[in-house]
Amino acid sequence: MKHIYILLLLLLSGVLSAEVQKRPIIGICDVCKEATSSAAPRSYIEAVLRVNGIPVIIPYMDDDAKIKELLNTLDGVLFVGGEDFAPEIYHESPILQMGKVNATRDRFEINLLRHAYEQGLPVLGICRGLQLINVTFGGSLYQDIPTQYPDTSIKHRQSQPKDKATHAVVVRDSTVFAGIVGEKMLMVNSFHHQAVKALANGFEVGGVAMDSIIESIEKVDSKHWVLGVQFHPEGLLWNDKAMVKIFQRFVEETNSRHRPEFKMLYLKPKPIGVDMKVRESKIKINVK
Repeated sequence: MKHIYILLLLLLSGVLSAEVQKRPIIGICDVCKEATSSAAPRSYIEAVLRVNGIPVIIPYMDDDAKIKELLNTLDGVLFVGGEDFAPEIYHESPILQMGKVNATRDRFEINLLRHAYEQGLPVLGICRGLQLINVTFGGSLYQDIPTQYPDTSIKHRQSQPKDKATHAVVVRDSTVFAGIVGEKMLMVNSFHHQAVKALANGFEVGGVAMDSIIESIEKVDSKHWVLGVQFHPEGLLWNDKAMVKIFQRFVEETNSRHRPEFKMLYLKPKPIGVDMKVRESKIKINVK
């Protein structure tokens, strides 16, 4: 009887250990650039790995049942940068200064985001990902900032590398974004020529550039955690703690909200200042 009791204790400790060590699985949406493969930029994958998440690529699919089933296996969804959005999505006609669009990706990401939101999955959108959040929930965009926005004092499409911050963002008090970064002002990088025009209903602005272009939006309540940033925190991870905190909070939310039965094994991120270059290469999964 004593041996059975010891065995049960060992088994129980093994189960608890597995729960404690469970790492959140973060889906990164396919950028839909090629018909024969699914891909995501390596820098986003490295960012998720750095905060101890497990990144997986969500391949393009147009089957709602399969999308829902796949989302049930994930703890959060990350939407990344990319092309312009077709303005027809927010009921406008394109202007001449519009960039390249990817209609397949537009449809897929909007559908995926809606399902993720309905299922209560935490969502982080970066650059195009912020714009995706805004247009999916009824907002609109400036199709081209230099053409349609009156203040052109800030260059939102920088020529410097992604690891260089080029303009300031004023963080708004009492927002989730402010609580994450812990600062009143950030220096960020910038690689966009489109931006939020009309903010989607139910969302709040977390930060703005000095020219008042929206740089962060959020919707956080008891059922949802959705955050979008217009800049690229994945490019500044190695020299700015605030950028690391954005990914940290996202990963923490995936555990506390979507799978509260698991406790994340928290490991201290790699120290700031490590000489490490993140390649912009892509991981691909060939589709036969």
